[in-house]
Amino acid sequence: MTRDRLIRSVHAVLLLAAIIFTWAGSPLVAGIAEPCLAIKIPLTDRIKSSQSVVYGRVVAQRAVWDDARRSIYTINTVVVNDVWKATASIDDTIVVLTEGGDMGTMGRTVLGTLKLDVGDEGYLLLEKSRTADVTFTNAGVRQFFRPYAESQAFLIIHNSGEVFDCWGTTTLAPTSLEERHLNVLGHTMYSARGRSTAQPDRTLTLQEGELSFSPRRVIGGMGEAITITGAGFGAQRGSNYVTFTADGTNYHSSSYAASFVYRSWSDTAIVVEVPPSYSGKIHVVIGSAAIVSKDTLHVTSNLAARSLSPLTFTNLINTNGKGGYTWSLDKALYDIPEARECVESVMRQFRCKTGMMFDLSATPATTGYALNDGINAIVFDAPGYELGAGAVAYCDWIWYSCIVGTETFYYVRDTDCRLSRKFNWYYGNGKNPQFGMAKLRYVLYHEIGHAHQFGHVNEWGESMHPVVQALPAEEWLERDTITESEKRAGTFMTQQGRSFAFRGCGIQPLLPPANDDCNSDPTSDIHDGADRTLLDLAAHPNPTSGVLTIQSTSVRSHDVRIELFDMLGSRVLQEVLPAGSERVSISVTSLAAGTYVLMSVEGADVGMIGLITVGQ
Repeated sequence: MTRDRLIRSVHAVLLLAAIIFTWAGSPLVAGIAEPCLAIKIPLTDRIKSSQSVVYGRVVAQRAVWDDARRSIYTINTVVVNDVWKATASIDDTIVVLTEGGDMGTMGRTVLGTLKLDVGDEGYLLLEKSRTADVTFTNAGVRQFFRPYAESQAFLIIHNSGEVFDCWGTTTLAPTSLEERHLNVLGHTMYSARGRSTAQPDRTLTLQEGELSFSPRRVIGGMGEAITITGAGFGAQRGSNYVTFTADGTNYHSSSYAASFVYRSWSDTAIVVEVPPSYSGKIHVVIGSAAIVSKDTLHVTSNLAARSLSPLTFTNLINTNGKGGYTWSLDKALYDIPEARECVESVMRQFRCKTGMMFDLSATPATTGYALNDGINAIVFDAPGYELGAGAVAYCDWIWYSCIVGTETFYYVRDTDCRLSRKFNWYYGNGKNPQFGMAKLRYVLYHEIGHAHQFGHVNEWGESMHPVVQALPAEEWLERDTITESEKRAGTFMTQQGRSFAFRGCGIQPLLPPANDDCNSDPTSDIHDGADRTLLDLAAHPNPTSGVLTIQSTSVRSHDVRIELFDMLGSRVLQEVLPAGSERVSISVTSLAAGTYVLMSVEGADVGMIGLITVGQ
């Protein structure tokens, strides 16, 4: 990145980047289960573009097929307390449609879309059904609402008193949100039922402790363990636990943490397997207090474990008789040689580097999006099945279960990747010719990664970062390979699919690909396309109103300049991390409260460390 481009990009970073920093507080009253897979739409624009805004609580759910049996959705029954900006009559109880759902013996998984649970309560930004093409009369549903911008559609009231969405805090209290943004739209109803007054079962006192842990970089959900050393943990675990950040902001609950695999626990050392998590500080909870690590645990990949103890997965199997999965390409892409070669190269990447038998059909897909057709497809979205506002692509799959005796085996059958027609797509290698284009190769590393059962991470430079278009991914999507971490996670999942002993329902394990064409791929060398500064520099505490410490995980032989920019792109502070040093501190007491961009300059390389909140 050049210095001129850096200055031009700082303001765009603040508008578009999916940066979520750890909030050292108690769990949310209602959870936001999925991070965003989209461009960040400012809250004011979301409210303006949505057709209805309600405050409500989810009281019931059920998963159903649409009438055409193309896909599975969840019907969420929502009790409405308040209504703003209604474009049609809204009853006290409404139906909100979300994508995916669990039907017991089978279900559909869609990552990046809105997920709700019974008991979730908050503000919902809604649109009408996009078209009449997707109907649910067989399920007895004739009127329903869809969320506007999927996971960006849900806002909740945090225990801190602030309103949060999937990007983190909006810095607004509920009264401010309603007075500034909602009441001007017309407050048309207030339900006598009132809002929930439920409170979390415990409030933790947080304190930074002298915790050390090793290793610093792990894959979540793969059974990798870290060793935490310190003092005062207790001779036995009892009701104490270790927890990690679930989405970059919120921490895994005490009940979920109880399911972690604790290999050992003593007063001075804990060995625990890391579940699917985001990178962040580690919390060791002792009674009503949580000891917080100074350093950050980097979770570079995640695997979608079905359960942690015992560790189980939804397995990939031999569906095509050749050892894995054959993908069909939308004819609009198939007919473009550059696009077809791009997809073939992506499949080759996974075959050659994870051993997964993914290949491309010799004929294009003809049915479009239909998840229940036995075809794995990469297609553009279609009427009624359009992606939500801001979303570039979704990958969803049908999973099934087979029971033989006392054993239940879960496996993936059909998988579809939907691409948004709203974006300008680039089919080549290297950097995008124009800023903000959607690079097909990089987007597919992410989406086919989901098909490989990878989850999201908030690690800079990894393909599974939730943002795959524009900033921050624009600074590393020139990489034309999967990363070393993705290679390791994928190889693990491939081995799971090859080694299972289950036999039933005609299920057969994966087979190794021939890999005759591995040496022909010009992108065969794996490298981390991101600047090293993005991967091994971290700042704490964040937020801060005092001294900010920048910590490196490696000792450099040269100086690194650390620079802080305001929202207008002006440099407000700078410091030098000297050669041979691992940390440097910067006082921010002179700065006004707000959000700043922390950058590193290392010779000709410029990298973004992250967003820093000052004065909160």
